[in-house]
Amino acid sequence: MSYQTERAAIEAYFTAQWGATTPWGRDGQKFEPVFNSVRMAITSGAVMQGSIGRVANRIDHLGLVTFQVFTEGGKGSAAWRSYAETIAGMFFEKTLDDDGVAITTTADAFLRFSPPEMNDNRHPYISADFADPPFQITNVICPFVRYETR
Repeated sequence: MSYQTERAAIEAYFTAQWGATTPWGRDGQKFEPVFNSVRMAITSGAVMQGSIGRVANRIDHLGLVTFQVFTEGGKGSAAWRSYAETIAGMFFEKTLDDDGVAITTTADAFLRFSPPEMNDNRHPYISADFADPPFQITNVICPFVRYETR
């Protein structure tokens, strides 16, 4: 499994859940924000030994998905809170297969959001909220782990 598969799975899941009513920009692609739009960035982080196996070892790739929510500046937090809550709910304790489909078993997990490997900082959270005229930008962070065996 690769970083490319990781990105594709996350984007496929978000596309299926988010729908087409609110414009959004994919990871690393050109995107011009407009009011009430979202931009996704996927950051891969630490790589940890997940297990020591006789045949294959599990490798845990930690990462973060950051969603920048762009709303109209000067409208207060009411403008962005529903977007932030929706995104956080979409990723709270979700487990995905390598096609980006939500699954209920961790045995077949490819990606796991709210991963126990990240201890107390594992659930989606708002990391920043700031004015950047004409926008108000709010960042929602969704930690994840990608499982790989070697």
